[in-house]
Amino acid sequence: MTAHSFFIYIFYCSVLVGLQFFFTFGPKLCPLFLHGCFLGLYPPTSGQAYINGYEISQDMVLIRKSLGLCPQHDVLFDHMTVEEHLYFYSGLKGFPAEKCPGEIAHILHILNLQEKRGTLSKALSGGMKRKLSIAIALIGDSKVVMLDEPTSGMDPVSRRATWELLQQQRRTRTILLTTHFMDEADLLGDRIAIMAKGELQCCGSSLFLKHKYGAGYHMVMVKEPYCNLGEISHLIYHYVPNASLESNVGAELSFILPKESTHKFEALFTELELRREELGIASYGASVTTMEEVFLRVGKLVDSSMDIQATQLPALQYQHERRSNDWATDDSSSMSGMTNMTDDSGALITEDCSNIKLNTGFYLCCQQFYSMFMKRAVYSWRNWKMVAAQFLVPLIFTAFALISAKTFPGPQDSPLLKLTLNPYGQTTVPFSVSQGSSLGERLAAQYRDVVGAQRQEPLEVVGNLEEYLISRASEEAGAFNEYHIAAASFQETSDQIDVTALFNNQAFHSPATALLLVDNALLRLIAGPNASITVANYPQPRNMTETAKDQLMESQTGFAIAINLLYGMASLSSTFALLLVNERAIKAKHVQFVSGVYMVNFWLSALLWDLINFLTPCTLILVIFQAFDIKAFTQDSHLVDIMQIFLLYGWAIIPLMYLLSFFFSIAATAYTRLTIFNIFSGTATFLAVVIMSIPELGMVDLSNMLDKIFLILPNYCLGQSISKFYQNYEFIQFCTSSFESVLICKVFNITYQTNYFAWESPGVGKYLTAMAAQGLSFLLLLFLIETNLLWRMRTIVCDIRRRRKWVMLLNQVPVLPEDRDVADERKKVLESPVASISSLNSPLVIKELTKVYSSRDSCLAVDRISLAVSKGECFGLLGFNGAGKTTTFKMLTGDESITSGDAYVDGHSILANIKKVQQRIGYCPQFDALLDHMTGRETLSMYARLRGIPERYIGSCVENMLRGLLLEPHANKLIRGMNGGNKRKLSAGISLIGGPPVVFLDEPSTGMDPVARRLLWDAVTRTRECGKSIIITSHSMEECEALCTRLAIMVNGQFKCLGSPQHLKSKFGSGYTLLAKTHCDEEGHVEDFKAFVEKTFPGNVLKHEHQGMVHYHLTNKNLSWAQVFGTLEKAKEKYCIEDYSVSQISLEQVFMSFTRFQHYTEDCEK
Repeated sequence: MTAHSFFIYIFYCSVLVGLQFFFTFGPKLCPLFLHGCFLGLYPPTSGQAYINGYEISQDMVLIRKSLGLCPQHDVLFDHMTVEEHLYFYSGLKGFPAEKCPGEIAHILHILNLQEKRGTLSKALSGGMKRKLSIAIALIGDSKVVMLDEPTSGMDPVSRRATWELLQQQRRTRTILLTTHFMDEADLLGDRIAIMAKGELQCCGSSLFLKHKYGAGYHMVMVKEPYCNLGEISHLIYHYVPNASLESNVGAELSFILPKESTHKFEALFTELELRREELGIASYGASVTTMEEVFLRVGKLVDSSMDIQATQLPALQYQHERRSNDWATDDSSSMSGMTNMTDDSGALITEDCSNIKLNTGFYLCCQQFYSMFMKRAVYSWRNWKMVAAQFLVPLIFTAFALISAKTFPGPQDSPLLKLTLNPYGQTTVPFSVSQGSSLGERLAAQYRDVVGAQRQEPLEVVGNLEEYLISRASEEAGAFNEYHIAAASFQETSDQIDVTALFNNQAFHSPATALLLVDNALLRLIAGPNASITVANYPQPRNMTETAKDQLMESQTGFAIAINLLYGMASLSSTFALLLVNERAIKAKHVQFVSGVYMVNFWLSALLWDLINFLTPCTLILVIFQAFDIKAFTQDSHLVDIMQIFLLYGWAIIPLMYLLSFFFSIAATAYTRLTIFNIFSGTATFLAVVIMSIPELGMVDLSNMLDKIFLILPNYCLGQSISKFYQNYEFIQFCTSSFESVLICKVFNITYQTNYFAWESPGVGKYLTAMAAQGLSFLLLLFLIETNLLWRMRTIVCDIRRRRKWVMLLNQVPVLPEDRDVADERKKVLESPVASISSLNSPLVIKELTKVYSSRDSCLAVDRISLAVSKGECFGLLGFNGAGKTTTFKMLTGDESITSGDAYVDGHSILANIKKVQQRIGYCPQFDALLDHMTGRETLSMYARLRGIPERYIGSCVENMLRGLLLEPHANKLIRGMNGGNKRKLSAGISLIGGPPVVFLDEPSTGMDPVARRLLWDAVTRTRECGKSIIITSHSMEECEALCTRLAIMVNGQFKCLGSPQHLKSKFGSGYTLLAKTHCDEEGHVEDFKAFVEKTFPGNVLKHEHQGMVHYHLTNKNLSWAQVFGTLEKAKEKYCIEDYSVSQISLEQVFMSFTRFQHYTEDCEK
């Protein structure tokens, strides 16, 4: 950003807007850096900036005490209320605590947030959050307020209310505002600065900039059928020779009248009024240059390659050469500038719409299947870490099971057990000896040595040994059994020594061990210290019966493998729902269906790719089986059998995951919960049946019953198939190994199946058959859901009960006089039979379309609207939030069911044949339905294939669309890396590619800067010129005036008016908007002029006055254009009028006049 200087005056609202060039800078990047410098976020390289006399580099702490900021994106605490936010920020600004309640009450009042005082910020709507952000900027008596896109995301009503608030607040504050809405800059800005390439290009009032850079006045006429264009042109050129024809589209005719010719307007308008009927003019009006035109003209002056038309639409004039119809010709010409790019691409888009024969039938089916298959492949490629993880999880679980089986051997004969005290741990061995007995002392000494040799603790007890042991047992309780295993007593009688070995009967092998200690003491006394006795316990080896039982228990290895495999497959299977949940949540799936994809292609391509992804880890599992030499799965071509089991499991589980994906809207939640479902439906059911099948529990019948019930679960069938397959192998190996084995198998009623796929247990035939049937059933159910057959059956049943309630609801709607234009349109549509719908030359016909949302209190969202949209027409659908616009779009695109009525696209009924309808429409939804893992070029190529554009043309078609929307520099970026404006352009490109006869655009330019928005308008207008019908909704009235040949304002689900923009302004508008600037040399000039206006134009409203600038609304409906211009021209010199402009009431003012009719219901808004 280079050096520049300008002043932001106290009590002024200064607006800063920036241009976007060559995609090097983001939208309004220069204003953003200025904001950052003012806030202390970025240090300036050079120069100074002063706020309230403080320099930003040295006094930022003092500056911030009187500074308020509303960032572009809401920075709010989810768990704090509106009031708590304001207390928090007022405290940070150092506002006196005793004044906080009054200040907060004042801010809440001016922003109309009193009812939301105690509401958490996360519960606020988008518009309310923006209001809270503005409140934070204003709180604490901020003298300097910086607002970055303060009205982004607001509907016209909320935006207008915010404008009125800021107009009030600028009387006591200095406001710096950045915006992409030029009408916002025009209305709020006392001074407007335009920046480009880091430099300040111009700065001044709206009137000054329009005078310096504007094209003049745009005079728009509504034509009668017998309109005489030649006579009208001759009349206008007679009075204003340098006038130019701007456009002649639909029912409207537009001319540009230079501003320097205002002194001739009185005579021109006077004659137009006198000859209106003769010339065939229904009505006319004029509007002055818009700030958007100024913005674009400044951009062109800064960079001559930016040749975006700066004249008002709908009259975008295209000076271009039509290309030949051969799209195969390589366009190797470089882009020398935006003029050639735009014009060239416009021509190509036109050819795309009209000259290419699209594929149908088998070729279209193959093309769509390939497109959907590649979408899944690209998703896996771009998410390779996730794919690697989904491969590894089942492999790790399987390897764990096999390692455990190899590490812990099965049953075998018990080994030799030597009897010593060491296995019991550290113990104490008490002993007692008679006093004075030399032999007893010698025996006790040997006993002590024997115990010590085993590293145990000998303890000589004086007195009665048994009493000692009893007392210790009483004191130590359970611990006594751990530390006292053996004891000995050496007592001398009259002529002999009595040796007694004592043992603890709570320990195994204690009697023999206690006796061994005493015998070793006696032997050592007799034979010497090196003599010893070793005693061992050697159990008898297992007999044949026991060996057979143990060998049959080897089948438990198969059980362990099955359990671990189920855990691994639970995670793997859940991943198949991730992309589907994401596509449905962001409406990408709906846009794909609207773009013509056949249901079979969508689902079978997904099934094929997921089966490939599923069988890859299954193949690796077979490799692991081979590496660990699991004979049950590797001998006699059993690997093929196991692969068949896996294949049938995949065939069943993948469609089940598709079905369950409909229950989720967040991919992470879907993965977690589906994994849990798979674990419980597999592991839990499998364990339950296996445990209950144990004969000793007496629950075999229940186990058999559950086995039949659980056949509907693919995970259960997989577990049983793997376990039974292994078990059958073990049974065959044992029962055929010898004659004795055959007898034992008969004794224990052990059966086996030489055909592993046999129906009877332990064959796995019934489980495989169940999985095969599951796959077919789940796919059939998926088909029923996607074709809405289940929904239609439910609707038929519910309609029988609800029909009376709906009729009562419709009858309760107040019967208000219907506008004549709306009534004429309804009559035109209803009097045309369905068979002759196409004879209306209207690709889209709506007949009495109605939508009632069924809830506790039924909500009438759309109320019997009728409309016919002709070829080459752009129809605007305007309305407030909750008016029914989005619901209408959803019904027309098949995303919402129709309560009553119908709509026809190219003669095909939405109710009877939604698939053919969807193949004939393009759709740009309100929120971008784009897949983050794909690039812009890949996305357009995918939709081009869905539309049926032949493969040899797809490359050219996509390049032309990218070029036309200036997306070429971003074509190879992942969509997740694109900014909001480029995503909107890509969404619009999706709806236009392939040239569908009817295109629906829902808020297409949201988030775009003026240059990008004008380029989008360019593409939309070119599409309309190709004879396509376009239906658009927008909150930008300027966009509607630019694009729409007709529009309707929707209130409470009904059309309240219908006609061209100029027709509506002439019919519902009242008066004119007057902006005038007087010389400021003498204060009396302004007052004199105000007195003149009060006297000359009774009933006027002074909207705003500042520094010699006055803004009036002239409300007298009887004033003619000639009178207004004539009067002002005569007063120009007398009252020192430096400049003035007169405009007809805007479309937005007409729109706002219907506000009082709109009522809001919570159910409808939801």
